[in-house]
Amino acid sequence: MSSSVASPGPTRIAVFGSVAQAPLRIRPPRNRAPGFFSPNAAAVLERTLELVAARSTSIARPILDRAVAAGTISAAERAELIEELAGSGGHPQPGAPRSAAVARLRQEVSAAIRRAAPGLAQPLLSEAVASERLTRVQERRIIERLRQSPLHPVSFVM
Repeated sequence: MSSSVASPGPTRIAVFGSVAQAPLRIRPPRNRAPGFFSPNAAAVLERTLELVAARSTSIARPILDRAVAAGTISAAERAELIEELAGSGGHPQPGAPRSAAVARLRQEVSAAIRRAAPGLAQPLLSEAVASERLTRVQERRIIERLRQSPLHPVSFVM
């Protein structure tokens, strides 16, 4: 007896997930994982950022005073910007400024903080290198990063 039963053709099955598939592990990006900091480097970095944040209002005051004297912004706007800077840990908050002049001043203040940050941090970093809490490479990385955005520690990678 021969069977004349036709075999079914190939079947396509759409699989959108599989029970047997290994679970997807989502790792935080390297620059956000605190485990990538050595304890010494993290402590030095924190002290450096605190120092820059503490000095940010003194960096901003002359810029804002000149703007008030020139009539670019009002004294009330100056006070708001100083308060915003002091309350945000030394970094102008993003958001919709009330005027183009305020937006320009925020950029100018941010640029001034970026220029001043490496100089403010250098004595602290030199001391950390001398006491072997940081390597020269870590010191250079911190200085380079301070030149880009001094008050955002999240993106530091050691």
